[in-house]
Amino acid sequence: MNQTNYFKFIVPVVVLVVGLGVGYSYGTIKGVQAGVAKEQKAEQAKKDAAVKEAAKAANPFEQTNKNPFNQAPVNPFNNVKVNPFK
Repeated sequence: MNQTNYFKFIVPVVVLVVGLGVGYSYGTIKGVQAGVAKEQKAEQAKKDAAVKEAAKAANPFEQTNKNPFNQAPVNPFNNVKVNPFK
């Protein structure tokens, strides 16, 4: 084989292999970065939802505007003896 035939076949194969390797590594890096960013967004959304849910659970009276002691049937101070000598 002479030198020109050698370069015609070997150089394109080497360039193709190097190009595939560089493309694969670049795609993998970009894919991992995109996956990490997506996972961080999902994690932040879950965290925000958990914080809102915990805030609702911490204050049970937030959902009602009603005083639970407003309709008490008994006044504890009605029949109190003020003077013990009467």
